[in-house]
Amino acid sequence: MMPIRQVAALLSCVAAIVLASCSWPVHTSKPTPTPMPTPTPIPVLEVVTPTPGPALPPAGTPTPRPGGTPAAGTYVVQPGDSLFTIAARFHVSAQDLAAANHLTDPNTIQVGQVLVIPTPSSR
Repeated sequence: MMPIRQVAALLSCVAAIVLASCSWPVHTSKPTPTPMPTPTPIPVLEVVTPTPGPALPPAGTPTPRPGGTPAAGTYVVQPGDSLFTIAARFHVSAQDLAAANHLTDPNTIQVGQVLVIPTPSSR
């Protein structure tokens, strides 16, 4: 068996080794610098002022169709049109517009269809 003094000395050495291993590492070499990325220049875009195109015809103007233009007093149905919006555009009732075009169902108009526009009825 070991004497108490030897055990105490051995424990002191072990404690010193453990404490030494827990200390911060000492660097003897210089760290390698991290390369910085080169900034990419932002392209400068040219400012373009739009030039006005041809003026649009006023709402309700008959729209040309392939093969010629519609006769005066007619309208070519456009996407988004309904019988009621067309009637309002020309200041006629939807019933008069449907009757002038022999429509039994006001929901059956088709894009490109030429409608006869009746003269506005007086109230």
